[in-house]
Amino acid sequence: MAATTKSEQVSMQDVAEFYDALAPDYDTMTGFEKRFVQERPFFRVLIERFGIKSALDAGCGSGFHSMLLAQLGVQVTAVDVSAEMLRRSEHHARELDLHVKIVNASFQELDKAVKGRYDAVFSLGNSLAHILTVKELTKAVRNFAFLLNPNGILFVQNLNYDRILAQRDRIQSSKEMGDKTFVRFYDYDDKGVLFNILTLDKSKGAVDQRLKTIRLRPLLQDELVGSLKEAGFSDIRSYGSIAMDEFVPTTSKDLVVLAQKRM
Repeated sequence: MAATTKSEQVSMQDVAEFYDALAPDYDTMTGFEKRFVQERPFFRVLIERFGIKSALDAGCGSGFHSMLLAQLGVQVTAVDVSAEMLRRSEHHARELDLHVKIVNASFQELDKAVKGRYDAVFSLGNSLAHILTVKELTKAVRNFAFLLNPNGILFVQNLNYDRILAQRDRIQSSKEMGDKTFVRFYDYDDKGVLFNILTLDKSKGAVDQRLKTIRLRPLLQDELVGSLKEAGFSDIRSYGSIAMDEFVPTTSKDLVVLAQKRM
């Protein structure tokens, strides 16, 4: 694996531990099974439009998008910093009888940990918000470009922090699934945002409360687009969701960016 600085090691260790702890509930919290029907049409369009035969799912979590892409005939490498999330991905691949290559690495390590080149790199689920410095962001985006074939595409889905920072809403979402309720909320400070997930578990009668917190660095549209340009991407377009509708900074829930690697 590539060498990392002390600050990078600490931040990636924090991220890994945060998602290791969430792994047992993650599929329930994100509606794993229901999302296949909802999202399959959008990814089929991307695959057909750009002729995607191979893809890197960077920050794959429990593997939902890796499985979806594999079902659509794409050869997929799934990468995450959380070993527990990758175990969930392996479980899903076996359960669905799909072949997905699994790699445990951070975005800063991709150029050393991942072999080959891909038609597409996907970075979904607000993964880039876990990168806490400009230097680390630059390295991650350059690694994405490095791993792409000429004319390959990068597809990024982050939350829309242009809107979030302007409105400073605390509650992002609250979802009740059986005996558990998952509340995602923010705390704001001068360093950025603290992302909290409060789990209320009533399965044993009394309510068990578990709170997990991780620091995020809000990534605004201008900074992301600027980083992509510096890394050699072109034809950079911003959308408000994976359905690729119009991006409106003040109202869109997501910031989705599609960019192409220059020849």
